[in-house]
Amino acid sequence: MLCPVIAQASEATGDSYEQSILNTIKEIQSLNHDQALDSTRNLIKQYPHSRLGQMLYADLLLAKAGPLQGIGSGIQVDRAVKDFRHEIQQRWQHDNRQSLQGKYPENILFLAESQPYVILVDQQSSRIYVYRNEQGTPVLETDYFITIGLKGAGKEKRGDQKTPIGVYHVTRYIDDKELPDLYGRGAFPISYPNVWDVRKERTGGGIWIHGTPSYTYNRSPWASNGCIVVSNPDFLNVDQYVDPDFHTPVVVANEVNWLSQDEWQSQRKHWLKTISSWIDDWQSLDHERYRQHYSQTEFLAYGRDFKKWDGHKRWVNRSKTEVKVEYSDLNVFKYPGEDNLVLVQYQQNYQSNNLDLVSPKELYWRKSDKGWKIVYEGSRIFLKPGTEIVEN
Repeated sequence: MLCPVIAQASEATGDSYEQSILNTIKEIQSLNHDQALDSTRNLIKQYPHSRLGQMLYADLLLAKAGPLQGIGSGIQVDRAVKDFRHEIQQRWQHDNRQSLQGKYPENILFLAESQPYVILVDQQSSRIYVYRNEQGTPVLETDYFITIGLKGAGKEKRGDQKTPIGVYHVTRYIDDKELPDLYGRGAFPISYPNVWDVRKERTGGGIWIHGTPSYTYNRSPWASNGCIVVSNPDFLNVDQYVDPDFHTPVVVANEVNWLSQDEWQSQRKHWLKTISSWIDDWQSLDHERYRQHYSQTEFLAYGRDFKKWDGHKRWVNRSKTEVKVEYSDLNVFKYPGEDNLVLVQYQQNYQSNNLDLVSPKELYWRKSDKGWKIVYEGSRIFLKPGTEIVEN
């Protein structure tokens, strides 16, 4: 199901809108109501479809007749007041949080050379971050306010009005000329459900990053049917960072954990070592060493559990005299919403005495009491919209 939401229309930048809102709130907190009223008039003039601006204006007019009891006291719609307060709180907390300079998102450990940007969604903070890829290191480019599902984070089934948590990729771009006004200036569908969602029996689809209708500026933090929604000006800014042809990654977390540079580098070193150890044991043709990297209790891929996979690999490798495996274009994501789960994606160059094959691969690793083990392994191919993803 696609996501009916309401959102906004001005072509001015989202940053200037947010700063105007925050400045007005600061003036109200300072009891400078006359200045706040002037600021709000200017805000409404520049952003006539801002429902939050209209509410603040109503509050300030009410303050002319008596003390202002609180934000939203100028209107009578309880749900609207709650939504407006939630939005102000989210914007205010973001404006006053400690700088992210020198901090790295735990979910993004490596970025492939072919992907110049990655999108990171922090649902609890109502924020979407754009990170630039500088030789595999994520560097914060910009961020925007977002709307998520009416029922919050953690989509499990079709129609639950929740936004997924996981690692996805943009599959295509839909121009606004092809869409109802409901979706604003365009849309980027993402690859929910992914292979892990399918494994967890999560249902539904049609999860997009998209804009807002022309009759309002932005929606409250929790208001969509599951999509990730930005204002139209912000969508036009996000558009320059997303490339559907290269399947820009979209990491959707409930809440982002930020690491120091030393912590982040330590995790990177660990994963380079872990991947290298797995490949070395694969190339050794010592099956007992190789199979130790796979979970005997959780592994499942290509319709095979560990026992069937183990027997198949022994049969395949009986005729191998040499194996060489190289990887490039490496993505490593600590999977959001899961305990000790990591997604590794890469381009694999496999060579043996009887087979040469280059293919995109992905592995899910989970940490157990016996260390990190592979719980899923497969090839991932992005096909035309409407076509199922095929594993081989």
